[in-house]
Amino acid sequence: MRYIRSDGPEEGITAITERLRSELSAGRHVLWLVCGGSNIAAEAAIMQALPAELSENLTVTLTDERYGEPGHKDSNWQQLMEAGFDSKSAKALPVLNGKPLEQTIAEYSASAKELLDKSDFTLALFGIGADGHIAGILPDSPAARESAALAAGYDSPPYTRLTLTFPALERIDAAYAMAFGSSKRAALERLQNENLELAEQPSQLLKRLPEAFLFSDQIGGNS
Repeated sequence: MRYIRSDGPEEGITAITERLRSELSAGRHVLWLVCGGSNIAAEAAIMQALPAELSENLTVTLTDERYGEPGHKDSNWQQLMEAGFDSKSAKALPVLNGKPLEQTIAEYSASAKELLDKSDFTLALFGIGADGHIAGILPDSPAARESAALAAGYDSPPYTRLTLTFPALERIDAAYAMAFGSSKRAALERLQNENLELAEQPSQLLKRLPEAFLFSDQIGGNS
């Protein structure tokens, strides 16, 4: 895992854009897993920078979502659309479908399996929470302890969270994470300096992937 000192998201945006462009230019079918929160604006900027003709082999879906009716105000997908995310010719797949929670989880899991199986290359952009969570996997949550299913759902007020699980996320080829601000410092220092169980600090997942890059203004400079 590479830690990259960066004052803001621009360097990460450039790196992800160039990686997507490279993989798509090589004719690969690319799955891009996007997150919510503070990285939504970055994801919209990355998509804007990708040439439309390269987007034909790109599929975009979420690492995690907040359950509810499609388009509800706290939905990660809705916020991504409101930020101006233009999928161009890419296949853009929201998670929410207006169905009951258990059916939504089952379809999310089935979709993840199909997409991961079909893609030639999977790239993810993550944020990291002040508590060390990644995607929708909070420390010691039911999702953090799921060892088989590719998606999980659980109550964590004020949301019911839907998330890909470690068995799904461990299939990522290259992960990029961006986490800025002093509120993230303690979690990032633990990530950099301690080897913890995934259930205790889910962002430790990044150390287990073939490639992982963390852009932050709080730590960096060491590989």
